[in-house]
Amino acid sequence: MTFSTTYSVMVLGSLLLLTLFDLTISQNQQRNINTCEGRNTTGNICESCEQLSTCMRNPSGWTQIPVNSCDTSRGIYCNSLLGMCSNALGPCHPFAIDGDFPCNSQGIFPDPYNCQKYHLCYIKDDTLQSEPVECYGDTAFNVATGQCTSNLQDNACKTQQFQCANAGEIHPWPNSPKFYYICNALSNKDGSILYPSLYLCPDDEVFNDDTKQCQKGSTTPPPFDNKCSMAGLSADPDDCTSYYYCWGVNGVKRHYKCPSDSHFSTGYLTCVYGTCRK
Repeated sequence: MTFSTTYSVMVLGSLLLLTLFDLTISQNQQRNINTCEGRNTTGNICESCEQLSTCMRNPSGWTQIPVNSCDTSRGIYCNSLLGMCSNALGPCHPFAIDGDFPCNSQGIFPDPYNCQKYHLCYIKDDTLQSEPVECYGDTAFNVATGQCTSNLQDNACKTQQFQCANAGEIHPWPNSPKFYYICNALSNKDGSILYPSLYLCPDDEVFNDDTKQCQKGSTTPPPFDNKCSMAGLSADPDDCTSYYYCWGVNGVKRHYKCPSDSHFSTGYLTCVYGTCRK
């Protein structure tokens, strides 16, 4: 498929998100989180939800050393972020595995429990749907860029990104003022689980932690740089009905126009129907 053909099938709203999802899947193949070779960095790893191990580099490759066995029958699971067996929310916790990511709007959202995963939220058959995408190897999701441009040494992979002491709390999501979360409670046989539900502010707005609302952000556009620093879509700071596309790092930004009666949404990273918000 040629570059021009790829763009000819990119249409408004959810269709563009689905196209980007297909592209991401082809570039970020399913990673194997259960081996040190797949992770490609030192530190804790869950061989399975029952086994916590640590990865050590040696001259011939990697050594995977078992550290702790977790009793999942008692609700204790491997948590590589905490470096221990725990009943805390994490990638191995049944709530994180079995629970569908709750989409509250279209867009790209970080996974609350796994720094190497993100979620595409799009509309299909008049219903918001979510598709999980996993970053490859030792890359991690960067909430500021909406891509797998971070690594496992990033703070998001070392520290839990949300704090929920009580249901109903509202906080900004770290490293991106456009995201915020509301703490919800879910009761089960072991008690109550507090978990975050993520939200995205509208275009040109950021979350204000003092007022607990989305408000107009700065309108001063950054200086234009024609060189690509990463692959993907970005807004044209001088024309809200246009956008730039970068095929790869160090390339040249290609300029495209949204279809008539639409504009480029910096929140959804797609062309959406309607006039630009000033």
